[in-house]
Amino acid sequence: MSIRSIPKRFLSLVCLFLFAGNLLVRGQQDIKVLITSPQGYSERFKKEFSSSHLIPVSIPMIETVIPDELPDMDKLFANLTQYDYIAFSSRKAIESFAVKMAQYPDIQKHLHKLKFCAIGKDAEYMYEKLHVSNAIHPEEASPIGIANKLAEQPGITKQSIAVLVPRVEKVKEPDVVPNFLARLQEIGLKVTRIHAYTTRPVADEKIKTAADLIISGKVNCVAFTSGTEIEGLLRGFPDKLLPPNVVVACFGPYTAGYAKKIGIKVDLVAKNFSSFTGFIQAIKEYYEREGYKR
Repeated sequence: MSIRSIPKRFLSLVCLFLFAGNLLVRGQQDIKVLITSPQGYSERFKKEFSSSHLIPVSIPMIETVIPDELPDMDKLFANLTQYDYIAFSSRKAIESFAVKMAQYPDIQKHLHKLKFCAIGKDAEYMYEKLHVSNAIHPEEASPIGIANKLAEQPGITKQSIAVLVPRVEKVKEPDVVPNFLARLQEIGLKVTRIHAYTTRPVADEKIKTAADLIISGKVNCVAFTSGTEIEGLLRGFPDKLLPPNVVVACFGPYTAGYAKKIGIKVDLVAKNFSSFTGFIQAIKEYYEREGYKR
C-alpha cells in the first residue's frame, strides 16, 4: 500500500498522535540541574529541590576555607572598636568572624557598639552564630543592596566600615566585591577590606566531571550563584565557553551580568534572589514555558 492511498484524515490522526506522544515524553523527562555553589550553600540549595520535579546534581566548583593564619582578621580584632560597621559578604565571612571571636572572648562585650550587615538569609545565620541582628534591612539581597541602604543612613559620611570578603586564588575575581567596596567609598564611608577566608577552585578532577556531564548532555541546566563559580567551571572548557545545549541559570542580576560580560549565554535569571526558593521557582517556570510540564 502506497502512502498516497492512506486517507488524509488517518494520516492527520497519526501525526497528531506522534506529536502528542513527543510532548508527553518531553514533559516527563527528568530535568537535572548542576549546582556549582560551595559546599555549605549547595547543601541548602539541594534541600529546596524536594518540592520540585527538578533533580539536583551537586558538584561545587569552588571551595571556601578559613586558613589558620589570617593577619587581616587579627588586625581587625585588635582594632575592632575603631569601626562603626561590620559587613559580611557571605556566610563564610560570618563563620570566620565567629571562629576568630572564640579566640578573643573579651570581644563579646564590645559587639553591641557595632552595627552588623549581612545579605538576605545570611542575616539569620549571623544571628545564630554571633547573636547580633542586621542593623539595616536592604530591599535588595546583594552587596550593592547593603551599600545603597547604608547611603540612606543619617551621618553615614566619614563613618568606618570593615568589609569581610574572600581572598580569591587561582581564578579571576569577579567584579561584585570590587564594585561593592567602590560604592561604599562613593557614599563617603572609610572602607577597610578584610580578607576573612580563601575562595579557590576545586580539584581539576571535579571540574572535569562537571564539564563531562554538561558536554554529554547528562545535565540539562547549570545553576550559578556567583561569578567565581562560573570562573571555576570554565577551567574545564579550553575555549572558556559552555556548550549551547546547556541551559544557564543565574541567581540574580549580578551573577548574570558577570556571565554575560565574559561571553556566557544566560537563559534565565531569578528575579527573587533573596533565597534559593526563588531561584528554583525561576528554573521551574523556565522549563514549564518550554513545555517540560509534570
